[in-house]
Amino acid sequence: MQNYWWILAIALSLLTSAYVYVNQFVKIKGSLLMVYRGLGTAAVLLPFVFCFAPIHNWAFYALCAAQGLVISLGGNRILNGAKTFGAQVTSLIHPLSIALIFVFWMLLHPADFAALGREPLHLLLILACLLGTTAALILICRAKASRKALGFLLVGMFCEIFIDVTNKETTHLGAENLVSAIYYYTLITSLVAGSVNLAVHLGKGHRLPEFWSRKNLRFAWFFMLFAIVHGMLKTYTMYLTPNPAYVAAIVHAYPVWILLFNGFQRENNYIKIKPQLILLLLISIVGLIFLTGHQH
Repeated sequence: MQNYWWILAIALSLLTSAYVYVNQFVKIKGSLLMVYRGLGTAAVLLPFVFCFAPIHNWAFYALCAAQGLVISLGGNRILNGAKTFGAQVTSLIHPLSIALIFVFWMLLHPADFAALGREPLHLLLILACLLGTTAALILICRAKASRKALGFLLVGMFCEIFIDVTNKETTHLGAENLVSAIYYYTLITSLVAGSVNLAVHLGKGHRLPEFWSRKNLRFAWFFMLFAIVHGMLKTYTMYLTPNPAYVAAIVHAYPVWILLFNGFQRENNYIKIKPQLILLLLISIVGLIFLTGHQH
């Protein structure tokens, strides 16, 4: 099953594109949406806590809690950054973080780097595929940034790197019982991120009754279901992949699927994407899948 991590990564990418696409129409307030995804998800998962054996590693729980804090920080950063600097800046965060995730994982696991270092051509081709994916996503999404946005970008990228690297690291720490590790990871990160976002939401003067309004609750179930499926599926995919950057490279292609879908929907007024950029993205992703097939 380990060689087929990419199938789950593609499923995650399509799932993420569906989530973003649906919210374009639902338009639930960003901070409120993050509370539903956090505390709502935790409320659904909590009753099943007695069905899963505990993980006997306190570092696992500490890392999950830390990631919950970073998720809330990163989410709010992206929401606020989009308002301040525009969507083109926020769309730079995911592509630029891909290669950095690869580097940070290798720094944490030098044995993996040593194994790749014995095949320098193989390593160079993997890096070329990661950079090809990054370049294609930046050009397709027409992402750009100003000097003023540099600090915002750096914090956003750090959050992305931390989230994906620690997501895979938790599967190592909880390897004694992977099913329990996936459950507790999703529960703890959701609980922490949701609690922080609730505090931020209320701190900005929003009222608690917003959470119970029929208009918001009518769609909240979809986002809670997404958070559960996405959290568990991503954690399992991270467990299977040799490096979290490979999953990030595929998952973060979700804006492309949305652009292509919009193109099919609007026959007379679609967003034009240069075929050579789509080709570069596909070659880079397929090359990455092929090159990592035996990297374990």
